[in-house]
Amino acid sequence: MSPDLAVTGALNWDINLFVKHLPLSGQEVVVEKIDRVPGGKGGNVSVAASRILGAGHVALLACVGRDDVGKKQIAILKQEGVDTTAVQSLDRLESGQAYITVDEKGSNVIETHFGANAGLKPEHLMLPPVQSILAGTRMLVVIDPPRHVAGRLLAEGRRLGRSVMWHPGVLTRFGLSEFTNDMEDLNYLVLNEHEASLFAGVKGLDNSLAKLAKVATKAKILVTLGSRGAAFYSAGKLSKIPRISLEKLGRRVVNTTGSGDAFVGAFSAYKVLGSDDMTAFRYANMAGALKACHPETRGSPTRKELEDSYKKYFG
Repeated sequence: MSPDLAVTGALNWDINLFVKHLPLSGQEVVVEKIDRVPGGKGGNVSVAASRILGAGHVALLACVGRDDVGKKQIAILKQEGVDTTAVQSLDRLESGQAYITVDEKGSNVIETHFGANAGLKPEHLMLPPVQSILAGTRMLVVIDPPRHVAGRLLAEGRRLGRSVMWHPGVLTRFGLSEFTNDMEDLNYLVLNEHEASLFAGVKGLDNSLAKLAKVATKAKILVTLGSRGAAFYSAGKLSKIPRISLEKLGRRVVNTTGSGDAFVGAFSAYKVLGSDDMTAFRYANMAGALKACHPETRGSPTRKELEDSYKKYFG
């Protein structure tokens, strides 16, 4: 069976430090609890999508070190039903790691060591197993590979006529002009509100969307707004949906780390399932909220949990 969805992005081992409040510069705070769990946007999104689509339907393109963390990452992905054929183990580079400080309200600060994630090369995309996956997939989600690889992947998506979603993440620091030629036929662009402003180089959501739309002329733009829900921009029209009130579901926020990844994974999964944009968008918003109820970075919901919660919430 060929995977329906291909994801490329980082694999990190997350060290979550839970504190009462985030420290100010120079301030020492007490760590109440430490969790060491798998993370990284590529891994998080592929797992989130796999929990909805089922085993064998999602493949991940990524790199890990030839170390214990890398072996553990691959084993965990396989347990989640993710196709790891295109996950490459590299010598002389250790697997990526992220250090995440989380306060009692669920807010976080993230510091990342890219490690082997930065070792992904354009030639990796030409390996027969990777080409086989790309040829058979229906949708490609490009997250935060190295800049030169991101452009190559977006071009491959265009060449193969696949539906392509791009979540540039840390690549937004390069600015919109760096990627102008790569976004011509992009189907979906997804960012959080801070990334949208940084990428566009302007302040305010409306201004950011207007500038992004001039470059990604065919793309539908999704922006996560944290506690204020999410926004969907298409053909000059902006639609917003409010945040999910977890109290209505009898739940509470524990850790928002990975909520955006659950959003992306759910949206892409429901598009593969044939949902229209707004249905996929609403399920994605619910998935991001449900993830925030779990302490682990990959606390995204199963399809049953997501759809049951959706029905309970909206009646």
